[in-house]
Amino acid sequence: MASLSRRQVRYGLESELQFVDVWERPPVEREAAAISDRYWFIYIHGGAWRDPQCLTDTALPAIHRLLSADSPHLDPGRIAGFASIGYRLSPHPRFPQDPATTPAEQLRMARHPHHFDDVRAGLAALAKDGGDNGSPADYLLHDRYIVYGHSCGAFLAFQLWTEQANGQGRRPPCIVGLDGIYDLRGFVERGGSPEHGGGPGTEFAAVLTEIAEGAFGLDPNVWDRASPARYDFSQMGETAATRDQKARLAIVAYSTEDELVDIGEIKSMERAIQGGQSSGSLTYVALRDLRGRHDEIHEDGHEVARVLTEAVKRLDELQGRH
Repeated sequence: MASLSRRQVRYGLESELQFVDVWERPPVEREAAAISDRYWFIYIHGGAWRDPQCLTDTALPAIHRLLSADSPHLDPGRIAGFASIGYRLSPHPRFPQDPATTPAEQLRMARHPHHFDDVRAGLAALAKDGGDNGSPADYLLHDRYIVYGHSCGAFLAFQLWTEQANGQGRRPPCIVGLDGIYDLRGFVERGGSPEHGGGPGTEFAAVLTEIAEGAFGLDPNVWDRASPARYDFSQMGETAATRDQKARLAIVAYSTEDELVDIGEIKSMERAIQGGQSSGSLTYVALRDLRGRHDEIHEDGHEVARVLTEAVKRLDELQGRH
């Protein structure tokens, strides 16, 4: 792929899915983060916490878009590299497994907080990966990276902020959610969009309940505590670990053509983030102009590339890079 080479970083041994795919420049093309205007882009895939056909490779269409010679998006010279974090999955009724005959590392039996624990561990592995100029560790140390997620990947991405409410660690400087799930209780209670066959009491609503219970259990209070849209974003204030962070940017993007995630999800997330803006600790952007159905967003990659281009533009403005 262009001038980027691919490798894997493993961060766990419990599951074959505990790895991070990394696409990076050859050593001669790398730049030290401290003097670079480049970013690392770190992806978290969707798949309703359970789809074994929706994994780290779903980052590739957007990567190809951004690296193409005639790309209308971000200048490829602004890209330091890409990473895509894999994580353990919950059971999926369409892809059953027999625990008696399936090797332990292949079993998909995750239950919250396993998915998030893996994402956090994957990011921590990147923060230790290399250390030399241009490495993931170099760019994470200097807050020169953007975390973006699609669908439940957006939920997991924002948990990197909300699940660290005690302020003990540095949070990613920018989180981007694309057609994201953010409020499990609301997601299930609304049952999807009526214009796409959803709504309370429908078969589609039953599937959403199955997804939530399969990944998070039966207790809606557990769902609430995990949901980014139920988080008090006023807690995103300055801490000793984050005092020198120059920007914290949240972008949520949504397609009205999405047949799986209804518009109530972006509305819920907007309300939550806006409630915390008074602290001055974050900048928030909502984009409601994505085009395409739910999976088309990552399968085509154009809209992902466009939103990441907007994220870089906004971060440049926040950091005084015009």
